Amino acid sequence: MKGARSLRSLAIGTIAIGVVVGTGAGRATYRPPVQSGDEFILAGDFHVHAAPGDGSLTPSALRDEAARAGLDVIAITNHNQLAAAPLVSALAADANQPIVLLGEEVTHPHYHLIAVGIEHVVRSDVSVAEAVAAIHAQGGVAIAAHPTRTFTGYDDVALAVVDGTEVAHPERVEKYRREYIETFARARQLNAHVAPIGSSDIHNSLSIGQCRTFVFARERSARAVIEAIRAGRTVAADERGRLYGDASLVARVRAAMPKVRTDPDRPWRRAALILTWFGVAGLLMS
Repeated sequence: MKGARSLRSLAIGTIAIGVVVGTGAGRATYRPPVQSGDEFILAGDFHVHAAPGDGSLTPSALRDEAARAGLDVIAITNHNQLAAAPLVSALAADANQPIVLLGEEVTHPHYHLIAVGIEHVVRSDVSVAEAVAAIHAQGGVAIAAHPTRTFTGYDDVALAVVDGTEVAHPERVEKYRREYIETFARARQLNAHVAPIGSSDIHNSLSIGQCRTFVFARERSARAVIEAIRAGRTVAADERGRLYGDASLVARVRAAMPKVRTDPDRPWRRAALILTWFGVAGLLMS
């Protein structure tokens, strides 16, 4: 009993230190998005996990990390739940901060599907086409998540109805990297407007925006982001800097040179995250 109390006290202290160190990072300076003609080029990461849920950072902390990474919009996409929804709703719209959208990673044995711009949980016991229909009914967009060949749910029927596919996703296995590209090519044959998407899929790290999506939006708003993805006006960028999408849009991205990180990825900020996680683990064990 005494040992459990000691562990709990140590865990709380570790969390407190992590919070203090992390707070010392301060709020990142957000730089306005670049423009190309009559459109903004918004840098986005539409596959981000948050606390409470599958990630280690709250939506507020992730918004700060997004600003540091030079992102203009992110989507919180926890597996099969919207526990972070109240925290996303509490984030007031701010022209000086990235846009935070609510989403879900619909997780099925035969597919993972990113829903962006939804308000209610999408069932995970249905086909891809049925899940996409449910997402569209809420005004959202559906993105095939890391669609390797092992995901048998992504047949031609499914790829014909999704709004986008992750063609750029952090990947060490070259075979899977090629399969993302092949899946996107298949989807483009079935739907010329399918959007190329780059996402980080972060859970417990600060590497948000490692892969990203450049969205050609008519205005800086959640509605315009959703509309642009639905119309396929995007370019995906992988962690190696390679761009995927229509040649004309790729050329506009290269010409505009959208921003990347706006401040250094300091080691002590990572230390704050590690301390907080150790503290949480200690609380669970006590």
